[in-house]
Amino acid sequence: MRLADLSVLAAASLACATVAAAPSTPDAAPTPKPAPRGALETPLPNREPRGLLAPSGALGPDVYRRRRQVVLEKLGKAATVVMNEAKWDGDRSGMDFYWLTGFDEPGAALVLAPSEPVYKERLFLAPLDVEGERWTGERAELPSRALEVSTGIASVTRITYLPNALLAQCERSGELAYVEDFTPYAKDAPKALEALRKTTGQTLSCKVNDLHGLLGRLREVKSPEEIALMKKAITFTAEGFKAAVAATRPGAREYDIKDAVEDAMRRAGSRHVAYDTIVGSGPNGAVLHYPKDDRVVKDGDLVVIDAGAEADFYAADVTRTYPASGHFTKEQREIYDAVLRAQAAGLAKVRAGATMGEIADAVRESVAASGYNDDYMHSCCHFVGLEVHDAGDYNAPLPENAVITVEPGIYLSGRAMGVRIEDDVLVTKTGYEILSKDIPKEPAEVERLLGARR
Repeated sequence: MRLADLSVLAAASLACATVAAAPSTPDAAPTPKPAPRGALETPLPNREPRGLLAPSGALGPDVYRRRRQVVLEKLGKAATVVMNEAKWDGDRSGMDFYWLTGFDEPGAALVLAPSEPVYKERLFLAPLDVEGERWTGERAELPSRALEVSTGIASVTRITYLPNALLAQCERSGELAYVEDFTPYAKDAPKALEALRKTTGQTLSCKVNDLHGLLGRLREVKSPEEIALMKKAITFTAEGFKAAVAATRPGAREYDIKDAVEDAMRRAGSRHVAYDTIVGSGPNGAVLHYPKDDRVVKDGDLVVIDAGAEADFYAADVTRTYPASGHFTKEQREIYDAVLRAQAAGLAKVRAGATMGEIADAVRESVAASGYNDDYMHSCCHFVGLEVHDAGDYNAPLPENAVITVEPGIYLSGRAMGVRIEDDVLVTKTGYEILSKDIPKEPAEVERLLGARR
């Protein structure tokens, strides 16, 4: 027998032994490789090691590993891929990847494969770009034990190998699964969905199981650690609204108030704002997502301020409406009280097992009873978390420890004013907790704070 044939047989025997000894359950994945040893592993004097774009997740690798384990158990024998399409400017989207990994490197992908005998979790990173790194900073070379340990994922390679990896999973189990959300046809299809379609197009007997929304439903329930981060973000946001009170006065420009809010949130500890702050005075308060921020606030105006800080990517989303003069007029107070009543009606419906639709109906019925049905043109509620408009099933009963907004508004463009009041609300077993309760909204307290301005 030739030496080449012996080499092939030896490799095959080793592969069989590896498969036979491989763990049979998803939570028994291989541990990261040991640290290198030897004199040549010591860096040269005065030479900086290459940079490492490491995970920024605040919850630790064990939390993200448990999340991946839950998904693995729900996949059956199908493999899935989750792509990092996260956006960090404005209203972020595509945070499924970060929720599973705590890793925010652009262009990365995660494959979860229950049928794989060894690496049930594999991380794929974008190729190195030496010239591009001169603009954006160095990244780790692979293999990288530091990256394996910090992510808790033992197999880390480049995304150029992703097509072959997905095809191999198709050949192994005959099944892939899509676990992210669908998008309307007017938007680009999610990259993960496109990757699955292309993979099955290269085979004759591989199917894609429809598990869409799985990650969104899992993300609805916030852990104690996540709730703590959201409360932290709301604490930062409260500092922003304190600054807003001081800055809201006749003669100020809307961007003066916006700058004061965002500067205070950052000084309080918010690395980023969760979204671009909205400040609309007078007629601009009747524009739901008013973008310009350049009008001069006039005496007698109402000023709508929609702002949110973040803590380790977990967002807050709060809206308050202030009278620039320091006191509500009779007409303004009537509208403000109608919005407060509508919010209270919605809050009364919040509990585990309720639906967003039930809460929305209660809010709209209250607004209609006040005579302003046609002046309220949006829904009352959305999930909040890693995204300002977070993932979740808007038709299913709410789980305990979901976080939602309750945010009615009345918008009277003909009267040159709008009122919106928005709070972040934790769903409990029997009711709710208003997480943003320390940001005053009762009219007497609002007037007291504005009257105390210097």
